[in-house]
Amino acid sequence: NYADVVVDIGKMLVGESCRKKMTSLNQKRQRRDLSRAVCALLNSGGGIVRMESEERNYCFQEHGIGLDIENSLRDCIGSNEISEYFTWMQEGSNLLLFVKTWSCGSLEQESAEATKPHLCSLSTGLFYRSGTSVFPVKSREAPGFLRGKESSARCNNANWLSAKRARPSFFGGANETPLNIQEHDIQDAAARFIKRDKVLVGEVLGFTETTHIEFKEYSTKSILEYMSKNLPKYVSAFANTEGGYLFFGVDDNGKVTGTHSNVEKEALKQAVAETIHSMSVYHSCGSEALGVQFQTHTLDVYDQAGCSQGYICAVHIERSCCPVFHGDPESWMVMDGKIERLRAGKWMELMTAADPAFADEFMTELSLANGPPLIKPVYSKAGLQCADELQEHLYPVGSNEIKWKPETICSDLFSEYPELEDLMRKQLHGVTKGILIFSRSWAVDIGLQKKQDVVCDALLIADNEYPVLFTVVRDASCVMSGTWRETARALKQKLVNDGGYTSRLCVIPQILQLNDTKDQTEVAENDVPWQEILHGSTSPYPKSYILTSRAIPAFLRALVIVVLSFKSYLSDHLGCEIFNLLTLKQYELLSKNLHKVRKLFVLGLPGTGKTIVALKIIEKIKNTFHCSAEEILYICENQPLRDFVRSKTCQAVTRVTFLKRSFPSVKHIVVDEAQNFRRDEGDWYQRARSIVKRSGGIFWVFLDFFQTTYPCDCGLDFSKMDPQEWLTKMVRNAKEICHVMLNLMREILQTRNIGMPCEMGKLLKQAECAHSLKGSFFREQNIRSDELAKYVAKYCKSYLEQGYALRDIAILCSTQPAAEQFRVELQPELERQLTKHRVRRALGFAEDISKNVIVLDSIRRFSGLERTIVFVIHPYTLQGQLFDNLVLCAVSRANTKVHLL
Repeated sequence: NYADVVVDIGKMLVGESCRKKMTSLNQKRQRRDLSRAVCALLNSGGGIVRMESEERNYCFQEHGIGLDIENSLRDCIGSNEISEYFTWMQEGSNLLLFVKTWSCGSLEQESAEATKPHLCSLSTGLFYRSGTSVFPVKSREAPGFLRGKESSARCNNANWLSAKRARPSFFGGANETPLNIQEHDIQDAAARFIKRDKVLVGEVLGFTETTHIEFKEYSTKSILEYMSKNLPKYVSAFANTEGGYLFFGVDDNGKVTGTHSNVEKEALKQAVAETIHSMSVYHSCGSEALGVQFQTHTLDVYDQAGCSQGYICAVHIERSCCPVFHGDPESWMVMDGKIERLRAGKWMELMTAADPAFADEFMTELSLANGPPLIKPVYSKAGLQCADELQEHLYPVGSNEIKWKPETICSDLFSEYPELEDLMRKQLHGVTKGILIFSRSWAVDIGLQKKQDVVCDALLIADNEYPVLFTVVRDASCVMSGTWRETARALKQKLVNDGGYTSRLCVIPQILQLNDTKDQTEVAENDVPWQEILHGSTSPYPKSYILTSRAIPAFLRALVIVVLSFKSYLSDHLGCEIFNLLTLKQYELLSKNLHKVRKLFVLGLPGTGKTIVALKIIEKIKNTFHCSAEEILYICENQPLRDFVRSKTCQAVTRVTFLKRSFPSVKHIVVDEAQNFRRDEGDWYQRARSIVKRSGGIFWVFLDFFQTTYPCDCGLDFSKMDPQEWLTKMVRNAKEICHVMLNLMREILQTRNIGMPCEMGKLLKQAECAHSLKGSFFREQNIRSDELAKYVAKYCKSYLEQGYALRDIAILCSTQPAAEQFRVELQPELERQLTKHRVRRALGFAEDISKNVIVLDSIRRFSGLERTIVFVIHPYTLQGQLFDNLVLCAVSRANTKVHLL
């Protein structure tokens, strides 16, 4: 009945006196089950472990938990402060353990380095050698250890010989540790010894155990099983340190013992090979090596009479530049409702995740250095409203009042449902400080499908209260069992795993019936166990989960990130997921009631994020109307933009394809870049309208008349474009580029060569560059055609040396033939200047926008896409009146740097 992640581990004997009577085996089994559940919840955003007491008369207040259980919880977090993460509560015969999310730091810390590991792990699966001993790499040591290995791997990639002698340090890079003379002599003696054909039983080797040498006896008759069990730990330790030799068949004093049973020599070699090949190596060095590098040597052992006494098996393990795992780490997560153990590769990916390095163009809103395990970095453009400012605007908290937000949604809902306001006021009796946030569907707002029969949701965040999600329905008896909890559960998880909230957290769902014909709480008693949860009454959560005035801003800030974040175009460039925040105007557009605003024309200036809003509205349509991908159609003019959108959850076609094919399943249509559509090839607008009218669906059109690059009628009559919304805040382009774009738009407006609507002047007057990132704009004139390729190659080389990647650059020409001609000229020049960068395939097309290549294509084919740096090559058009439009279209594709040649 909890709107939370609940893991049930079955029956358990708790209480100190009871647990002392248990067998050690049963104690260990129960601790293992509890530890796995706790670790999984710590790594997955928190939740509840439920267990049933085996003792009928158990009382938490009288009997406690048990010291061994407390110690296992301390082991989980690597700290004695178990109260920071865990809270116990008894509910009848069940004992509940409330688990707060793991966090590697706090939002208050200023350091860019995490103070704890990114993940909770019971063991890491990694070992290292120190002196003649083997030690496990503990969870708290893992970040330093892994950083040392990464540093060593980079060194290895650059200079293998110098890296081979580099020993990874837990607290830094690779430290040079040249072997002293005695160590060299000992290793040389070991190397000479394994070249012998046979040795005598009882013979004492001429060298001892060191950091690089270990002796092991065959202490059992099951020799092959013994080797398979013990070998991985020593292989991991040697490979993770400096390499070395592992001798089986030699005792601790260096005396040869041989084997104690008839084991074939080939069987020994096979057991070693199979065991080592099964071990995981996580390569971060770009190496093609498949695993641990080793050699196995078997030496015949005889007695004085010449009788065989088995073998010595010597395994020479080479040092690995990358981590070698004994086995998968003991670290778990909850995935699709099940506890899953993390594989070594995934564990390494999460454990070593770090914020990408950005210049001053972005401000960090959520960092991997101070959040829960599953968060992604979130950034806002420098100069734009940050998360704190957005929270103050969207979700302000009154000093001694409950604020009802957003005001527009409240007004619409109260006019549609007059009884709704009184219903909500009854729920707030006695609550004095906080905010009540209305939504037509909080499920849709967080990416879930809207629940049937829901009038609205209202999220109450109040001082000294539990967070409550009120869901208002027309008929409470129609609420399906369990479904009403899904939104609250998902919201709680998203606040942690997407929004970065690290304190104790719950979201308690409550169903309210809108009309007065039935009791307000008429839902099956077992399905809604807590209707009255405010004002200090009994709650299923501990009191430590009540929000305080200090915690409310952090909660609301996390909520802003959940609601306004979207996957950044930089994700594909960087090879990792990062998120940006919507502007207030973009969010207002996406908050519109789709049941009322079925048709809308969105006029946006260049760089205002029209395509971002278009993709977000597609997602909202899908969840609001429970649509399949086949029922939503995205239409644009160029194929690369179509391909970029096609990977999303809808159909995507060009205008030409739309006019040729039929779409019987389509109910909703979103049109992008409509200013460049052409009516002379067919009336696309009337066809789209007829399809949408047939189903009563959504029809939104996005366009920017300033970026018109065809002298054709686009098929839209401005006087009939109603209703309209305008996007005027330019967020994608740096300040200098924005100024160039504004000047170009003024020129376009002044000449009016393409029948620009008069209202565009009003639109342009509202234009503003929304941030302070300076950027750069270079205009180079009088460059000879034969010098263009050298100029571009020279600057590409310079940008790569500054740390930019190929995927940051686009080169745009006026037409496709011009682009192909410039490709022929540029390719050999790039190969010549980029030889040191080992670039195999440097140039791609607009379709390769997500790949690590320089895009070289026409301006029109790159429409709707973007790159950090853009070179515009000799812009020219036969329609001279469109010259400024073409240049504007090209320049607006750049985020920070433009070269207009």
